[in-house]
Amino acid sequence: MDREDRIARNLAIAEKYYDGYHGSVERGRLEKAFDPDDFADEWIFCSPYLGGETVQGRSTFLAEGAVANHDTIWQKIPDYKMDHFRAWPTEAGCAWRWCVNGHGLDGRYFEFWEQLFIWTNEGGKITRFEFYDDWHGFAQALIYAYTLTLDEFTKIAHYGSAPWHPGPSMPINQVVGPPRADPPANGRVAHNLDIAQRYFDGFHHSFERGRLEGIFARDDFAEDWVLFSPWFGERKPSSAEDYGAVAAEEHQKIWQKLADYKRDHFEAWPTDDGCAWRWCVNGHAGDGTYYEFWEQIFIDTNADGRITRLEFYDDWQGFPQTLGYVTGLSIDELWDADNYKTWIRS
Repeated sequence: MDREDRIARNLAIAEKYYDGYHGSVERGRLEKAFDPDDFADEWIFCSPYLGGETVQGRSTFLAEGAVANHDTIWQKIPDYKMDHFRAWPTEAGCAWRWCVNGHGLDGRYFEFWEQLFIWTNEGGKITRFEFYDDWHGFAQALIYAYTLTLDEFTKIAHYGSAPWHPGPSMPINQVVGPPRADPPANGRVAHNLDIAQRYFDGFHHSFERGRLEGIFARDDFAEDWVLFSPWFGERKPSSAEDYGAVAAEEHQKIWQKLADYKRDHFEAWPTDDGCAWRWCVNGHAGDGTYYEFWEQIFIDTNADGRITRLEFYDDWQGFPQTLGYVTGLSIDELWDADNYKTWIRS
């Protein structure tokens, strides 16, 4: 198969999932999720929600489980589905994100964003599948659907408040082979991968250098670029805003509590018009306590290679615990991003 065919094949897997979830309410059933035909005979399923990696065989077990889970949630959130799909397909994988949402029986609107990443082999079968749920809304939706307390659901006592017990770390094995062509197919793909790699190098080596550099360079961005996170919504930063300086200042503050705060476990899905990547944000407190959360980044780039849109999402279990420990802000206070900005400037 040529490059275009492989990319289209991997995109089709993501689109099938989206169609299955997005159209589930209208059909009255969930379908097309975890179709055994999409998977290799042995593959890896991985998520902080699952506690890390599990080895799976080709079966109908996960498809049946997804249907049962959807039916359970529908009892409390009848229009629970996925919207706002966007994908970054490569020759050897695909990354995508969507908005999970619905209205509870009590009239409340629930929403959180989910990020998914797959690796595929030469035959187009999934060999690795990772998914992450953003902290801003995930736990609130699921505790309502499952009728659980926040502590019961997270399995962390006093989740989102002092003493900020860290969530469990997610050990993963070294992933065999990148979810992309190596070397990149063309200059645009190489450029977009370079942006992601440069950002990782800046964060990964920052604590060794004692400074953060190479992040949010002005030349990386188009004039009217958009920044999005479920934490603070969609913004169009002004040309006067220096996000690189803010990120550097933020890092200096965090290092006061987590001296080796950095990023590890980087992997990227570069395309002709953007790139998706994920990494593990982590560090140790003075008493040796280890904190981590997983972050997912998605960028769109224009014909000049400049970023027109940047989105970021943070893992539901580890993010509030890590930022709560660092800042002293509770989850209710962290819910308003302006409180975090005030902490950076304080």
